[in-house]
Amino acid sequence: MNISNDNPSVDYVDYFTKQFPQDLAKMAALKDELAVRQGALSAAQDAIADREKAKTELADAQAQAADIIASAQAKQADADKLKADLDIREKVISQRETAFEATSQARNAALKTAENAVSQRENSVSDREDALADLAAKLANDRAALEARIKAFQDKVSSF
Repeated sequence: MNISNDNPSVDYVDYFTKQFPQDLAKMAALKDELAVRQGALSAAQDAIADREKAKTELADAQAQAADIIASAQAKQADADKLKADLDIREKVISQRETAFEATSQARNAALKTAENAVSQRENSVSDREDALADLAAKLANDRAALEARIKAFQDKVSSF
């Protein structure tokens, strides 16, 4: 508002014919530049929003990764404990197996010794049975010879 009227009055015809087209061209250029800047500003705002979204996604991914790592470490600890238990069981079984083999070898040795003793006794019994059979046959022959002698003596005594 110009109250004092210090400025000369504007000649609107001169303005619309000479200055207005230049101002209009400048305003069109400024509008294009403003659109470009607004696009750049929108792109920057979109980039900032994308960065924030990426930060939250990164935080979520890191949290998930931490959960997965914790779960994997827990499973690894369980697996290590199970492996230690299985190693102990394997040692116990190995010791039992060694003890069983030693006991088995001792039993087998004792069994062979007993089998040899039984075999020797069987051979001894067989030899004694053969000797007894021979003695029984000799006894039968001797008895038959004695009975024949007794009969001959009785016949001789009865003839007198």
